[in-house]
Amino acid sequence: MRQPSESSVNATIWDSTSFYRTPNRKNNPLKRPRSCQNKECQNVDRISNLPDPIIQHILSFLPAADAIKTCILSKRWDSVWTLVPNLIFRRECSCSQEAESFAVFVDKTLMHYCSPKVKKFLVEFEFTECLKAQVDSWVEFAVRLKVEELCLEFHREIADDPDYYYLPNFLYSNIPVEKLSLRFCALSPNKLKQVSWMSLKVLSISYNFVSNEMIKNIFLGCSLLEYLKLNQCYGFDQINTNFSSSLKDLVVDGSWGPEDKFGDFVITIKGPSLLSLTLTGYMRRANYMLLDVSSLVEANIGYRMKSCSHGCRSNWYSAHRSMLHDLLEKLKHVEKLTIGTWCLQVLSISEVKGLSSPTSACKYLTLNKKINKWDLPGIASLLQSSPNLLKLTINLMPSNNFEVFFYHNITSLPIFLSVKLWSFYKYYNFDGEEYWSLYNQRIFKCLVLHLKSVEIVGFDTSCSSLKLVVDQSVQFLLKNAKVLEKMIIHAQRDAINRTWMSVEAQELMELLELTQAFLSYPRASPNAKVMSLFNFWAERQPASIGYSLL
Repeated sequence: MRQPSESSVNATIWDSTSFYRTPNRKNNPLKRPRSCQNKECQNVDRISNLPDPIIQHILSFLPAADAIKTCILSKRWDSVWTLVPNLIFRRECSCSQEAESFAVFVDKTLMHYCSPKVKKFLVEFEFTECLKAQVDSWVEFAVRLKVEELCLEFHREIADDPDYYYLPNFLYSNIPVEKLSLRFCALSPNKLKQVSWMSLKVLSISYNFVSNEMIKNIFLGCSLLEYLKLNQCYGFDQINTNFSSSLKDLVVDGSWGPEDKFGDFVITIKGPSLLSLTLTGYMRRANYMLLDVSSLVEANIGYRMKSCSHGCRSNWYSAHRSMLHDLLEKLKHVEKLTIGTWCLQVLSISEVKGLSSPTSACKYLTLNKKINKWDLPGIASLLQSSPNLLKLTINLMPSNNFEVFFYHNITSLPIFLSVKLWSFYKYYNFDGEEYWSLYNQRIFKCLVLHLKSVEIVGFDTSCSSLKLVVDQSVQFLLKNAKVLEKMIIHAQRDAINRTWMSVEAQELMELLELTQAFLSYPRASPNAKVMSLFNFWAERQPASIGYSLL
């Protein structure tokens, strides 16, 4: 979703069931004569008669400047905006003058704010040191009103800008915050030794230095912490959740180690009580080692590795395969597994070389990658190693689809890399259209006994190469999944600034032909149902037209 360019004051999403009741049919105004209704519509201000919480919800969709302007409509609207439960201020400042104007706006807004409590307080802009006193006062204001969710999400136009926001001392004391999000906010190692966030359940730290000791002190000072996210942080090489019996979800979104320790710098994670682990983002000169994650139910290996340095070129594939094999071995007991681009590519090479993956207890498998024919061996490897698989989801629109090993244009690579990959590229190349036919005699236990649901998301029907791979994969799954119950395919065409009325008939005909093709393929399961949904994007909002075929 595109962030608004101006500051905004947002209200929470209220449960509509709190305000709407089933109408009394005897007194239902809809049954009165139409002429009577028209007269009433001309004389009644229905919006002003709404309860305050609903009006505040409506105002939450307006920029702050527009929300404040509603006070001139009538006395009824004079102070409605001052009671919104959420205060959200965003500004994409490109210069110090704009940042100062933004700060003045926030100050004036808080002066007129009348609610005795604020549920969420978010401020996002390009922080500069000269505004620290004002930001401190905003944070103090939010804490004084017993804020439940505090988000200080600053950004910087220059990557090495030294201006970090240092948290004020009072913020390390026992504050009522339950959710805390910090971006480009400097944490004090000494203050964290006495930190007391006894109500905190969710913590997100982005673009910051965080040492092993700081992580330990956070665990010790947050007895209720359930969710921790470290986004592009550095300075640590271990996360030991033994110091936090309450932590259930851990997310590490990118990290990096020293430049002279590529391949040797390892981030160890020990989480015997963790239920969910997510490893995403860009790993620079670092890797993960899982020591104790025996309680995990869900895992996401979506991160990507940086190419090896000069000293590692001779065994780049072996190093990557060893890393992934160790991770999958530690995660073989999880029920929900998500695989990203890097993992799928390494698995593909291993499959071609005849190397199997560790057997997994996974029941729900998600692949986040815009697949091509070089990914098919990796998919086959995962199907083979997941005998208990119940549902397969292929997300063809991942947020990160960076290709690590396979390139469509090898000549565009640096010479030292293109020469090395070219021999493997020739060896690895095959006919993608006929690939699945090689597995006609191979038995996949999950297809025979368990797989009941397949969902393909983000299928761009205008991409011929993707269309071919998806078509062949659908054929293979329908032909071999003996207990399959449903297959859902979300087809799409990107269409910015279009509405559903502008969808061309030709596109709908293509969807119909595609769906008819899927319907014509042989099915091993007599109960298998196929559903195709055509998703398009109009003004950044999705809509869909669907065909459900039995």
